[in-house]
Amino acid sequence: MLFRPAHVLRLGIPAALVAATLITVTGSSGQAAQPEPKQRKFSTGIQATPAYEPNSVVVKFRDKATTTARKQALSKHAGKAATSVTSDVVEVTGSVPAPDLLKKLKAEPSVELASLNYTRKASAVPNDDAYAQGVQRYLSTVRMPQAWDLSKTAGSQTVAVLDTGVDAGHPDLVGRTVPGYNTINPGTTPNDDNFHGTFVSGIIAANTSNTEGIAGVAWNAKVMPVKVLDRDGSGSDADIVTGINWAVTHGARVINLSLGGPGDDPVLRDAVANAVSQGVVVVVSAGNSGDDVPQYPAAYPEALTVGATNDNAVTTSFSSHADWVDISAPGYNIVSTGPRFLDPSFPYWQGSGTSFSAPIVSGVAALVRNKYPTLTAAQVVARLKATARDAGPRGIDPYYGAGILDAYAALGGSWAADFAQAAADGNDFPARATPLTGSSISAAIGAEGDVDWYKVDSAAARNVTVKVSGPLYDSVEFAQNFGPVVSVYDQNFQQIGSAEKPRPDEDADGYEIPGIQSASTNVSLPAGAAYISVRNYNGSRDSRQYTLTVNPSGVGGPGASEPRLLVKDASVPDFSVNVAQNVAPSITFTQDLAPATVTTDTVRLYNGKTGAAVPVTPSYDAATNKVTLTPTSPLVEATAYRIRLSGVQNPAGATIAPFTTTFRTVDLVPPVAGTFDATGAYLAATLSWKIPAIPDFDQVIVRRNVGSKPPTSTTGTLVYAGTGTTVKNTGLLQGTTYTFAAWVKDRSGKVSPVATTQLLGMKSAISTNGSLINYGGAITLKGSVIRIDNLAYAGLPVAVYVRPKNVSTFKLLTTLKTGTTGSVSYAYKPAVSSVFAMAFLGNGDLMGTRTANITVEVKPIVSATLAPAAIKLGATTRLSGTVNPAHSARLVYLQQYGNKVWTTIASVKQTSTGYYAFGIKPKARGLVAYRVVFTADADHAQSISANKTLSVS
Repeated sequence: MLFRPAHVLRLGIPAALVAATLITVTGSSGQAAQPEPKQRKFSTGIQATPAYEPNSVVVKFRDKATTTARKQALSKHAGKAATSVTSDVVEVTGSVPAPDLLKKLKAEPSVELASLNYTRKASAVPNDDAYAQGVQRYLSTVRMPQAWDLSKTAGSQTVAVLDTGVDAGHPDLVGRTVPGYNTINPGTTPNDDNFHGTFVSGIIAANTSNTEGIAGVAWNAKVMPVKVLDRDGSGSDADIVTGINWAVTHGARVINLSLGGPGDDPVLRDAVANAVSQGVVVVVSAGNSGDDVPQYPAAYPEALTVGATNDNAVTTSFSSHADWVDISAPGYNIVSTGPRFLDPSFPYWQGSGTSFSAPIVSGVAALVRNKYPTLTAAQVVARLKATARDAGPRGIDPYYGAGILDAYAALGGSWAADFAQAAADGNDFPARATPLTGSSISAAIGAEGDVDWYKVDSAAARNVTVKVSGPLYDSVEFAQNFGPVVSVYDQNFQQIGSAEKPRPDEDADGYEIPGIQSASTNVSLPAGAAYISVRNYNGSRDSRQYTLTVNPSGVGGPGASEPRLLVKDASVPDFSVNVAQNVAPSITFTQDLAPATVTTDTVRLYNGKTGAAVPVTPSYDAATNKVTLTPTSPLVEATAYRIRLSGVQNPAGATIAPFTTTFRTVDLVPPVAGTFDATGAYLAATLSWKIPAIPDFDQVIVRRNVGSKPPTSTTGTLVYAGTGTTVKNTGLLQGTTYTFAAWVKDRSGKVSPVATTQLLGMKSAISTNGSLINYGGAITLKGSVIRIDNLAYAGLPVAVYVRPKNVSTFKLLTTLKTGTTGSVSYAYKPAVSSVFAMAFLGNGDLMGTRTANITVEVKPIVSATLAPAAIKLGATTRLSGTVNPAHSARLVYLQQYGNKVWTTIASVKQTSTGYYAFGIKPKARGLVAYRVVFTADADHAQSISANKTLSVS
């Protein structure tokens, strides 16, 4: 196998980027050199719904606003400042949702500015020169900037680059390589003596965010250089197979093969298949032939084959196309590292080719493998294809494969809209041909693989020259170019003339000569109808117009010849959209078919996204030469489909050429969210729903209103927007009715009918027959739970909670059931001072509610005995008693009454049984009153004994 080297061309680039030059190269199969891009501003972001704190806003007060005015603004709306209101900027929290709080505070005269309290996160934005200047804009095509916010390390996932070697000392590759191998000269280092391998390696793993050069896709991944191509960019299958096997046995987890050529080698395929079976993802460039000639190893089913687009996600004219293309990525005007021996002052190049699309995919594959280490190689490939963004013809197609690589989605990010499909032009078959009423007409190839048909009516036979002239063909200036192919058919659909000009001529050095491409053929038109087809040789689209002319000529054509046109019409034209789900597509042929060959094996319908076969019953009407495909069940809405006929024969036993066409079914309004329901709680509600089975599901949107009126899709408060099936809505208000609404949204923006559910507001109250009781006494707690319009429900569970006054956590005391009036009652003996509350926790119809706290103080019983109660002056007496419950070692105080006040004169500790005793020796005659005081603690209220009077004579 030979690897065709690319041409090298030095080009200047904007001085704002570098004060040097880039070398422009092309990819693996030797397409002509491509230009450097014009300097452009660079955008890395995508529009998204920003996240914010649910119950807080940021407020900036006016400089002249007084402290009083600021406090009034907050208190009016139940707002609370996290810092002093004397600060100019404060965070304000409230019980209402942040958008509602923001609206109210913005209206306050003392507020200058207010905003939702958005949440931010670190963003991985490389500071490399090329990235910062927008020269690497193609990375945004695959959403690489967003992907780096999810993951920017490949960890231990080494990428083997089988190529011309690597300049490991390049300033942007230092530290990025692991030991490699040289299959051409074993025992020597795999140095790059060409350019290609260093270029490919830089795309994957250039040192990112090092303030210079370029940003690598896998940020700072490890590259294993395996030299399998010589200095001319050529290598044998033997060396390539050796390199694959060496990389597998030395720990490579991804292999990049930006090489290829025609010729199927079973030994090469076996090496690729073995690598995949060993858990290695093998990524291969599709080739740069601009046609569907099989390239290898790209055509092997085990490989992940990558086609090339420009940074606008449009396939390039040089990219090979066929059913073996799996996925696409930018490959036009790519900037990367070049070996220093070519330009030591500035070793950065610019190039175009599928060779440079493949390493973008390889780098993302390494990131995916690192983030999801349990995935097999097949699962990594499946993930990359399943998350790709559709482009070109809907569904899997020969130009884009499954679509454009989406690094962000592959790493777990949200989906992005598919790239636009060109509109069908309506003249894809002879039966739908555009009448050519004059001598010329201009049009454009608007979609990949498009064929434009024109009909010419002649009153009599005549000789004409049919010519197609395209726009300027210059692959240095344009990623998409037009190589005209024109064919002319008589009324029997026999070809009577054809011409093509696929590519420009080349100069002596092998470089293309830009110019207008034209193809013409002299034909003898018969009287009546004739048909002319125009297509692009390379299959790519080109927004620039071509011109078809039919002019008289003195030279006739050779007459009818093979090949004969096979397909006359299709009931569902190529690229059709909004096709009915009950469609039974048909294809009308220009010749008879052998009915026995029209079978489920030769006539197939495929799901365009998954590639799965769709059951159909094929039938053939010999009178009209029409094959009809009748699906056994209606097709899925908003889904791409592909018809393929292959192996059908004519009555003579000749197999007719394969035929394929694509279409997309109608995009219906999504069904309503299933079983949308809400369960109330205290200050919260839990909502749940079922997501309908639609192929283009985007998200479920839930909003709420206060009161009984449902919100619209643009009013009320947003509760949820996402792909889940349940959400807990917190921060709700007590005593408030809420009405919730839900919509299903699809990826085209269509919204389902609304589903609603409601939770009625409830209110509650609590009271007690005593707020201060003696130890051992009982209280009766009374409560009520009713609807805010005073409607009562019998049998509602009401939880009674209690906590000691000195404890912050409530415990469930009991659960009661409401009576017909919504009331409950409960008798209880608290041992300590306690706080009580009641709560109804909500149900499927009602919001929860909770009473205010109510406190019941419990005071100990302090007994007191004075003996003797009468004494002589100078004698002593004893005042003793107990505190129940006992407070061991806790002081009680002896107080004496005099001058109309009680004065503490002594204290003593209680014993373990609560006993205390005071000795009293008065200093004067008369009547003296005493009492004992227990001061309040965390458990009990203050308690005082009965007064005791002592007579002193």
